[in-house]
Amino acid sequence: MSDETARPALEAVRARRSWSKVTDDAPTHAELTTLLSAAGRVADHSSLRPWRVIELRGDDRLALGAAIAKAEGDAKPSTKPLRAPLVLAIVASYRKSKVPRWEQEAVASGVAHVLSLLLDEAGWGVFWRTGSYTRSKAVAKAHGLTSDEVLLGWLYVGGKPPRTRPSRRKAVDARSHLSRLPGVTTAPDELVEWRSGTKPTSGGKKSKKQKNKQKKDAGERGDKKSGDKKPKK
Repeated sequence: MSDETARPALEAVRARRSWSKVTDDAPTHAELTTLLSAAGRVADHSSLRPWRVIELRGDDRLALGAAIAKAEGDAKPSTKPLRAPLVLAIVASYRKSKVPRWEQEAVASGVAHVLSLLLDEAGWGVFWRTGSYTRSKAVAKAHGLTSDEVLLGWLYVGGKPPRTRPSRRKAVDARSHLSRLPGVTTAPDELVEWRSGTKPTSGGKKSKKQKNKQKKDAGERGDKKSGDKKPKK
C-alpha cells in the first residue's frame, strides 16, 4: 500500500474526537445505511455478523428515556437520549457457534468503533455513551432484545457545533503500549532481515532456510566453505 493510499485513513483516525455536544442535524437513514455497510467489514471470525444496530429518532428517544428512568428507579424520564437527534443502539447478537461469546462481542464493538470513525469523517459529531442500565431488563425490553442479545451502549450522533477552542486530546505514545514477548532480544528490524534471508545485524541462530541459502550463495561464488573442490588434474 502506498503512502498516498494510507494517508486519508490515517489522518481521519488522528483527527477523530468525541463530541459530547451536537446540533440538531443528523445523517439520513440512507447515509447511515451506507456507512454501516462499510463498518460491517470488520474482522469477523466465521463471518457470523453477531451484531445489529437500532436507530432511534424523534419519540423513540422518549421511550428510551422512560426505560432508563425505570432502570435507575427515577420518577421522571431521563433526558439523556434527547442530547442528540440520532441515537444508535449497538447490540451484540450472539450466534450458536464454536466462536466464543467474548469474540462475537468484540466484533460488535469493532463495528461500533468503525461506524463512529466513519460518521466523524463524514462530518458528524459522535459520542459513545454507556451506563450500568445498558444491561437492565427495562432497557433491554425497550429495545426488543432477545435472550441471546446484550446492549453495548449507544452512539449519540448529530451535527458538529462550531469549535471555539482547540481539542485537548493528546497524541498517543505508542511506545508505552507496544511490547515484545518476555525474554525476546531480537530487534523487530532484524526479524525483517531474517525473513528476507539476509544475515542478521546482530547475534542469534540462523534458521535452516537461511543456512541453506548461505551455502547456495557460497557455492555460486566458488567459496571454499561451500564444500566444492577443484577437480584434480
